[in-house]
Amino acid sequence: MHRTATTIAATAPTAAPRRRLLALGAIALAAGAWLGLANAQSASAHDELIASTPKAGEVLDASPAEVKLTFSDDIIPVGTAIEVVDHHGESIDSGEAVVAGPEVTATLPAELSGEYQIRWRAVSSDGHVIDGTIDFGVGSGATGTWTEEAPHDAAASGDGHDAAAEAGHDEASDGPDGWAIAGIAGGILGVAALAAAIVVFARARRRDPKA
Repeated sequence: MHRTATTIAATAPTAAPRRRLLALGAIALAAGAWLGLANAQSASAHDELIASTPKAGEVLDASPAEVKLTFSDDIIPVGTAIEVVDHHGESIDSGEAVVAGPEVTATLPAELSGEYQIRWRAVSSDGHVIDGTIDFGVGSGATGTWTEEAPHDAAASGDGHDAAAEAGHDEASDGPDGWAIAGIAGGILGVAALAAAIVVFARARRRDPKA
């Protein structure tokens, strides 16, 4: 009886560290999963365009005095810009972008006619750059859908605008966000920590079946 009590007393201290190791692995997994979720939510929380004048696809009877964009939160002026192009892809003489809280405006010239596209870029309140386009038309013959045509002097100069390159740029800007990737990586690290803890515990069990 004395030997049995001695064996139990010797085994208990060695099993406790293993249980603590397993508990730490579970905590690491929970922390990694929480960080991954938090970063994924942060990545999807960037400001967004919620209204515009002109509206997308709108056909106006007369030239609008300005472009007005309204975002879901205040916009950072540095890096924010508005460009308006005609159906040849050539910039028209619009004013500089003016930022006032969540609103960004730019003046337009009078006597517009035809199809136009607003190309905007804004720096959201979290420092993330967002961008997009808005098509609109002016006049009875307009459709509100912008389709780029070759510039008047394209045949002579061979310097036509590459619409495919623009489309490729837009697709690239919609790629995976760095914060979302970081969140996923954090979750993977948490899972790896738990797996390592389980391996260590299993090896210890094989060495000492009484643990």
